Amino acid sequence: MEKEDKRGIFFGVIGVLTLIVAIIGASFAYFTINASSSKNAVTVNAATVKIVYSEGDKIAMDGLIPASRDNAIKALQRGLRGDTYKVGESDITYTPCKDDNNYTVCGYYEFSLKNDGDNPVELKAYITPEQLATAVVDEENPENNKPAEIGFRNLNYILFDRTAITGTTPIDLANNGTEVYAGVVPFDADNNLYDTKGFGILGEDINKTLSIAGKGTETKKYRLFIWLNNTLDNSNDLEQGATFKGTIHVDLPSDEGKIYGVVE
Repeated sequence: MEKEDKRGIFFGVIGVLTLIVAIIGASFAYFTINASSSKNAVTVNAATVKIVYSEGDKIAMDGLIPASRDNAIKALQRGLRGDTYKVGESDITYTPCKDDNNYTVCGYYEFSLKNDGDNPVELKAYITPEQLATAVVDEENPENNKPAEIGFRNLNYILFDRTAITGTTPIDLANNGTEVYAGVVPFDADNNLYDTKGFGILGEDINKTLSIAGKGTETKKYRLFIWLNNTLDNSNDLEQGATFKGTIHVDLPSDEGKIYGVVE
């Protein structure tokens, strides 16, 4: 896959991006990113707040390669900077979120918020996972059989605030900004269930809010970074073939008014 620009959802392109990767040994996985939201498809409860999604509000992920936080961030940033490595006499540009073996270790997604109203507003941001599909058993047509989906036990995420970054140089693009919150996607491993009520990306409390000044005086810019944490034990082995699908939401705590998120 070719190197993508900062507008990609998890370095994706509009639509669906599939990266085929292999893991050393018996492991095998592939990583699919889905950015399928159409323009004006994302609604939030506010009269004056504009939400711009880089590609869409939908996330779908399969089979990341485990990595430490530091190595996953390194893989993202060197790709966004346009760093290169040698293959024979050729200079090859790193792809964001690919490790030294060219395996996919992370993904990222960006969105921005702007308030054109007269007064500041408080907004909450969270993700609602889709539930995993159960097994399909068709005795009459066994070709239709499908195994049950399994979830990630160690899927980590960080929300970065990039509002202060105004440049567009490769160094600027690679700058994650300030960490807002780091968490782990909740997963009930005993019952193979995600919590479909959702989880916060601003803090542990899903109702935690951020404030945006009015009159269009600022545009808040955020980068959501996700990776499968290397636990250094056998729990990562249980995540081979795991999947995650979800939707990012940005809402007012109240139900006054409505605007539409846009994809640019």
